[in-house]
Amino acid sequence: MRGTYLYPLKVLGANAPLNDANDYLEVIRVVPVTGVDVAITRGGGLFARDRGQYSTPPAVNRLVEILNVLTCEFTLAGLVSQPVTDIDMQSGKLLGQHISITGGWGSFGDRTWGPYTLLCMAPRDMSTPYTAAATYWPPNFYWTAHNDTGIIDTIEKLANAPLLSTVASSLPSLVAAAAFHAARHNVQETIINSWVVVELILYERWTGHIQSLRDSARRRRLEDTRTYSAGVQAEVLLSTGLLQDDTYRKVQSARRVRNDFAHRGAATADGAAQCMEAMRAMIGLLGVRIDRLSGFTFPSGGIGTPASKLQPEFPFN
Repeated sequence: MRGTYLYPLKVLGANAPLNDANDYLEVIRVVPVTGVDVAITRGGGLFARDRGQYSTPPAVNRLVEILNVLTCEFTLAGLVSQPVTDIDMQSGKLLGQHISITGGWGSFGDRTWGPYTLLCMAPRDMSTPYTAAATYWPPNFYWTAHNDTGIIDTIEKLANAPLLSTVASSLPSLVAAAAFHAARHNVQETIINSWVVVELILYERWTGHIQSLRDSARRRRLEDTRTYSAGVQAEVLLSTGLLQDDTYRKVQSARRVRNDFAHRGAATADGAAQCMEAMRAMIGLLGVRIDRLSGFTFPSGGIGTPASKLQPEFPFN
């Protein structure tokens, strides 16, 4: 087997935590993705059979592309996951109906050998020398449950991510990356990834417009993207009715954010949110369902101030 895990680690089709390490490794669905069967485990593992066909970098990159179609489908269904790269995949073992990566190497073990290591750890009583029990088992803290227990039924249909692939094979991973960076509040990365998605779809619409023209000399002129930049393309598509007013405004707003970042290094959370809204609008033009695709949110958290002082006052400016 060759595979990886959704990241951050998620429990699918059940409430976390699970009591048995084997429960995380159980195959709960096999989904055909562009001709390759991908087994999905309850702990978010994504695995394909490896009969030696993934022995070359191009073959591995093809599997990466396939897994990112599935990762993107999860993202569009409301479960954000970091897209897969070749460094995120390692060999695994299938025993009965259970799959796991059982070892590995490298500095990035969070979705290769790391999950197996966490599952191998024994529960530990953290209460000593206190009286109340406080059991600690790493899987209880590193895997969280996805609230939609029917998500596997949704992603199995692959109704959305393949539509992105018709524009560019890299588009599913770019959408997944934009959503992941937005959730992680990586502002610069959110701007870059979401704008690339916007521009790719904008260019696809622009190309369709050019091909509809009868005048070959005019078509050649319009193909010069130095003159007909993304901003000009949006203006023309708006005037021809191929881009609606609301989508046009979002694209132009995102374009200004991208230009501020590219030319002045300016990047803000508000700008990242604008780029995500433009991306959502543009992928919606392809017939992709976007109602569960998260934007750039502004959550707050923390446990707050303790009710009483835990130690003497310490001067700290």
